[in-house]
Amino acid sequence: MKTNELLTASEAELVPQLRAMKNKELERHAAKLLKKVGADYAQVLAAVTKAVPELGAEQNAFARIQEIVRACGQVDADQKIIERVAVIMMIIIKKQFLKIHSQN
Repeated sequence: MKTNELLTASEAELVPQLRAMKNKELERHAAKLLKKVGADYAQVLAAVTKAVPELGAEQNAFARIQEIVRACGQVDADQKIIERVAVIMMIIIKKQFLKIHSQN
């Protein structure tokens, strides 16, 4: 799947494909999309990773991650790109978390 296809695919098509992707491919897509909104992948990953423990049950995690992505990039960034990057970042964090805990 090409990065631009991530923006045009429906959620029903997108989510299974994202879940099947390896971390390297997810990271490549995230970096390309973040570049479109003027953000750096490493900076966003660090900010999202730092925010994860602070997310509570009463807080909308998806909305919070979108705020973080938007804060790291251009204020007037395309909402569709922000949403897709937030989903990708959540999947990357989840996969990293599961990988760490499967090693223990």
